[in-house]
Amino acid sequence: MHITQQLGDGETNLQTLGKVLWEMGKPDLAEKYFMRFLEQLSSNVPLLGSLYEDLAKVASQNRQYDKSLQWHQKAINFNKTYPSITSLNTNKLIKSIGKFNERKNLPFSSNYFI
Repeated sequence: MHITQQLGDGETNLQTLGKVLWEMGKPDLAEKYFMRFLEQLSSNVPLLGSLYEDLAKVASQNRQYDKSLQWHQKAINFNKTYPSITSLNTNKLIKSIGKFNERKNLPFSSNYFI
């Protein structure tokens, strides 16, 4: 897919650029752009939840499962704190965390996230 199709006609932010870099096979560079964007955001903007998810996915791809779990947990906490401004699916996030625990042979309990 051509980069202009990926970016669309709207405003491009560092998260969008990070996603393009990730799809180009540059997860380390993508993570840098995600982190830079994270530093720019206030604590209650809708993009924050999806940015946490992107950081979790990049960490997982880099086999940094503990780091990925931390980002997933932040996404879940954000979703619980700001349910009206986020569209994240908490159940989907919890399932993702369960998959990481399976990979690490850890027992899964929803009590981890209360």
